[in-house]
Amino acid sequence: MKTGPNNIFVAILLLLSRALSVHADTVLHQDEANLHSGKAFALGIGLGVVRFDTNVKVTDKMSGGTRYLDLEGNLDLPEISHVTTLYGAYRFNEYHKVMFGYFAINRQSSLLSIDEKYDDLIIINADVSISDKTKFYNLSYGYTLFQDDRSDVTFVAGINGLDLKLLVEASGQITVGDTNRSDAVVAEANIFAPLPLIGLNFGFSFTPEWSIATKIVFVGGSFGDVSAGVLQTSINAQYQFARNAGLLMGMTYFDADVTIDDESDVTDVSYGYDGALIGLHFAF
Repeated sequence: MKTGPNNIFVAILLLLSRALSVHADTVLHQDEANLHSGKAFALGIGLGVVRFDTNVKVTDKMSGGTRYLDLEGNLDLPEISHVTTLYGAYRFNEYHKVMFGYFAINRQSSLLSIDEKYDDLIIINADVSISDKTKFYNLSYGYTLFQDDRSDVTFVAGINGLDLKLLVEASGQITVGDTNRSDAVVAEANIFAPLPLIGLNFGFSFTPEWSIATKIVFVGGSFGDVSAGVLQTSINAQYQFARNAGLLMGMTYFDADVTIDDESDVTDVSYGYDGALIGLHFAF
């Protein structure tokens, strides 16, 4: 049986097509294998715009009087504010790594000539200043539970440092119980509590440049006069625009319930925020 020129040409095209297909599959497999090869050290810095919701309840142990304060609602502490964040990680091998994080908040407001009445506190024609200089620190260990060419799941355990700094002060005509004063601390939460944390991190890479990561973290326990429960979640998209640098964009949610039981007062703080973050990620 003779083989014509057309048949030979078709056979050559089929062979070339097969060779290109094998090469493309090989390149794609190599790219996928490199998606989660990981760098030894990672560092990131970000700026966020978040919406706060802060409520404080102060109960005087002597009088039993209670003060309820909505810091954003009736005391004009900024509801929308920016925050700064810093994080880093060091990977020992494919299973073990250590991580740290830092989150800082700085909000302030003041009200002039206001009148407020609580169970045990009366404020008349007074100036009120409110500040929130809270910070969060965490140091954790991560163990990789699952990993393939595109995805990974990491268990996280460590310590979260809750550095809560809320202060509401008033100056003017103030009555505390039966005593008249010219100034008073209406509410204060000034504590640092290292508390245990556990969580899970999930990562997935679509391409060598694009990936997403999400995490959920629980913090809870007691330290001295402080007891707290915290839930934090986030989801981030990362675009790797250079070999060692990438752009990070995401959403975050945080909710904390803190009780401070000191000698004179019991202060209950409900502290939460949610919003968007953008930053730079570096890996080496």
